[in-house]
Amino acid sequence: MEKPYIAAEAHECKQRAEDPKLSTGERLVWAQLAVAAELFALRKDRRRAGR
Repeated sequence: MEKPYIAAEAHECKQRAEDPKLSTGERLVWAQLAVAAELFALRKDRRRAGR
């Protein structure tokens, strides 16, 4: 069995979401993960700036 792809950064999720080789459903999941990762990074930056 092939190991699943693991993305560590938001830009990697975005790249997977734009991959035409993947099914539409997989691309949608990767797009949602990219958005979630970007929101997490923004929240982390805001917390740092507020200190």
